[in-house]
Amino acid sequence: MSKPLFGRLQVAPAYKVVSDRLQHAIVDRQLKSGEALPTEGDLAEQFGVNRSTIREGVRALEQFGYVRRQGKKLIVTRPSQDQIGDHLSKALMLHDVSFQNLWEVKMVLEPLSAQLAAVNATDEQIARIGQNIDHMKIALEARQDLVKLDIEFHSLVVEAASNQALTMAREALARLFYPACKASMFADIASQRLLEAHSNIFAAIKAHDPDTASDWMRKHIVDFKRGYEIAGLNLNGPMAV
Repeated sequence: MSKPLFGRLQVAPAYKVVSDRLQHAIVDRQLKSGEALPTEGDLAEQFGVNRSTIREGVRALEQFGYVRRQGKKLIVTRPSQDQIGDHLSKALMLHDVSFQNLWEVKMVLEPLSAQLAAVNATDEQIARIGQNIDHMKIALEARQDLVKLDIEFHSLVVEAASNQALTMAREALARLFYPACKASMFADIASQRLLEAHSNIFAAIKAHDPDTASDWMRKHIVDFKRGYEIAGLNLNGPMAV
C-alpha cells in the first residue's frame, strides 16, 4: 500500500475553540475590559455546544486572567503583570534558559529602565527609591539580608521608567533571578558594592541624568554576574526556582 498523501486532521477540542474565540474577541476589544460576558446559556446557544463545554472554555480564560468572577457574572479583565510574569517565567524554565541567557537580556533592560527613570520619574517615585536606599543602609549595618530590598529597588526603577512594555517584559526575568540574587550576595563586600551601585543609580535618577543612570546600572549588572561566578554557580545551566 502506498504511503498516504495526507495526514489525519487534528481537530481542536470544542472547549479550546470556545476559549480561543472568546480570547480573540477580548484581545480584539469586541468584548471590553469591565464588561460582563454573555450568560453561560447564551454562549452555549451561540456556539452550538453544551454548557459544560462553555464552562471548560471559560475556566481556561480565568486561568490566564482574561475573565474574573463577580458574583454570578463573569467580567472581562486584563491579565495582571503578576499573571503575565508567572506564565512567562514558567515557559522560560521549560525551555531551559540559562543564567547567561537571562543576564544578556538583563544587560539591555535594566540600563534602559534606569535611563527612562531618570527622564520620567515623578517626585513621589524618586522619594520611594530614596526610601529603599535608606532601608538598605539600615539593613546593611544590621547585617540583614538585602535580597528583597534589591528586588524592590529594581522594581521601583522600572516603575519610574513609565513604560508598560518594559515593565511586563522584565517581570518574568525578575522572578527567575530571585534565587540568583540570594546565591551571589554571600559576602559583606557584595552587599557594600550593591549599596554603592544603587546609591549612584538613585543619585543619577534624582538629578535626571539618564546617561549616568544607565552607565551605573550597566556596571551594577556586570558586577551581579561577577558575584554569580565567584559563588561557583553554572552560568550555562538551566535556571531553577
